[in-house]
Amino acid sequence: MKKRTLRNIVITGVACTVLAVPLISQAVNVWTTPPENKVAATVVNKPAHWAEKFLDELSKEYDIEAIFKDKDLNSAISIEDFQNAVRLVIDKEYNRKPDSTTREAVVYEFAKIWAEKTGQNLNDIAVIQMLIYSDTAEINPKYSHAVTIAYMKNIAKGKGAGIFDPKANTTYGELATLLYNTDKAIKEELNTGTQPISEEKFETKGSCKLNNDKVLFEFELINHYNEPKELMFGSGQQFELTITDEKGEEVYRYSDGKFFTMALVMKTINPGESIKWQDEWDMTNKKGEKLTSGKYKAEISILVVQEDESNKIDESQLKTVINFDLEELSQGKDIIKPEKAEEIIKETADKLIHAISVKDAETISDYVHPVKGVRFTPYTYVSVEKDVVITKEGMKNFFEDKNVYLWGYYDGTGDEIKLTPSSYYEKFIYSADFKNAEQIGYNEVLSTGNALENQFEVYDNPIVVEYYFPGFNPEYEGMDWKSLRLVFEQYEGKWYLVGIINNQWTI
Repeated sequence: MKKRTLRNIVITGVACTVLAVPLISQAVNVWTTPPENKVAATVVNKPAHWAEKFLDELSKEYDIEAIFKDKDLNSAISIEDFQNAVRLVIDKEYNRKPDSTTREAVVYEFAKIWAEKTGQNLNDIAVIQMLIYSDTAEINPKYSHAVTIAYMKNIAKGKGAGIFDPKANTTYGELATLLYNTDKAIKEELNTGTQPISEEKFETKGSCKLNNDKVLFEFELINHYNEPKELMFGSGQQFELTITDEKGEEVYRYSDGKFFTMALVMKTINPGESIKWQDEWDMTNKKGEKLTSGKYKAEISILVVQEDESNKIDESQLKTVINFDLEELSQGKDIIKPEKAEEIIKETADKLIHAISVKDAETISDYVHPVKGVRFTPYTYVSVEKDVVITKEGMKNFFEDKNVYLWGYYDGTGDEIKLTPSSYYEKFIYSADFKNAEQIGYNEVLSTGNALENQFEVYDNPIVVEYYFPGFNPEYEGMDWKSLRLVFEQYEGKWYLVGIINNQWTI
């Protein structure tokens, strides 16, 4: 895993910006009400390009500096850089090139790459007949089908405002985004089990996570055959799980101290389905010592009895290995379960969403965190360094303030989001009647797009309430969804608002 930071990216048309009222505190824009009409100012020291978050994510796994270093993210890509980027991130054997560097040709090529890597024929994939973009008629018929697939698979969503701009040249910022989205779409497709079965076999898969101070293992045996398969187990024990430390010493064995019924158990798995199991390890070794650090290996074996030598299952198909680090698992946060989250926050959230709907700044201010203030995120991904943060006191003046502020950058175009607070409210906070949203989720993500999700990592054991509309225009088959997320953190026994997140389709 290569973790690099691109420090020499050039962004044209975006200078350091001086705006009225906010002041800087630890690289975060914190807005306070200026005393007696005096105007305070803030300097945004490092303007963010909308594509930087995708570059940051790519750089965690790939050495992308050779391609993007010193590049203007708003300038047109070269064919050579496109090829090198695809070889680096998606397919090292890639030897084609798009017909041109226009957006329609590049998206077409990424859709082809996605289809090939997931074992599908691009032309055979059925799509919903709908007018996705207002300029759909301008897309070359050769590319139109692929552009629709790219939209459906979250590879490319256009420039916003219903525009695709097919003839424009693809920029380096857009290339980074398309690379990330395509790589993600390929991995998601291959992990769903819906891809064509290239080989008839069984497969054992597993994962682990920290849950209530225990390591929870979840694993399954998947049937990749085109017909149902019957399996026989020789007792009530259907699997064995062992954990060893870095020295190879066994610290845990599932069957230790357990008794199992001695009877044959028959199970049938239909094509594409699986049998699932769970096990928990309390992080103590065989000496009873509590372990809090170190790297470990969990080996899982599915104990199928094989009597028919002619149809014997390869042992490798009945095993899987999970390598994990206790410290890394411990860094993950336990998320409050949806039922509990609703019980805790529903009354508070109901009062707050009403106050937001009627622009009652005084009441909204009552709910704002007294120390952290409230952070405004225009597009799903929370940026601790760059999102605007308003204090509890500053919130009282929100709707009266006529100054223009830099809230971030529009996805797709990279243009600055320069709006008054009231205009930002209309476009990025209450852009729909969220008080009467069709669905409300408590610590569960209802909306999913191609933007990065990180609210549960950024905020401290939060409760996130999402007000979600699955769509507005029936012709779009639910692809024009929109949501508002209110993020709460606990402070001195009370829950306060710390974040307001807009969520919608992005590029």
